[in-house]
Amino acid sequence: MHARDARGIATVEFALAAPMLFLLVLATAEFGRAFVEYTVLSYAVRDAVRYVSENSINGTTGVVSLNATTIANAQNLVVYDNVAGTGTARLTGLKIGQVAVTAPGANNIQVAVSYPYTPMVGSKLPTFGFGAPIPLTFNMAITVTMRAIT
Repeated sequence: MHARDARGIATVEFALAAPMLFLLVLATAEFGRAFVEYTVLSYAVRDAVRYVSENSINGTTGVVSLNATTIANAQNLVVYDNVAGTGTARLTGLKIGQVAVTAPGANNIQVAVSYPYTPMVGSKLPTFGFGAPIPLTFNMAITVTMRAIT
C-alpha cells in the first residue's frame, strides 16, 4: 500500500468520526452550561429565602408575616442580585413572575423559581423531515424552604 492511499483512508476515517466528535464536544459544553445556570439559580434562591427568613417575623410575636415589600425584595434578589431590582438579570430570560415567595406554615418560608432553560443550539432539534422537531427546552425548578429567624 502506498502512502498516498493511506492518506485517503485517514481522510475518510476522519469524515466518519468528526460528526460524532463534534456532537460529543457540543453535548459536553451544553451540559456544563446547564450546570452553571442551575448553580447560579440555586444560590440566588438560597440568598432570597435567607433574606425573607430574616425579614418576615412580625416584631416580637414570633409569627411569620409576609408583606408585599419583602416579597418584592426577595424576587428582585433572585432575578437581579439586589433588593432594588436594578441592573440586568442574573440569567437570560429570568423574570420576577417566575419567583414565588410563600409561607407554608410552621414558621417556614419558601422561595420557588421555575426557569425555562433554552440550550445554546436553540429550542428545537430538527429531524430533517423524519418527524416533528424535538423540543430541547425544560424548566429548572428550584424550591428552598427555611425556618424564619426570630
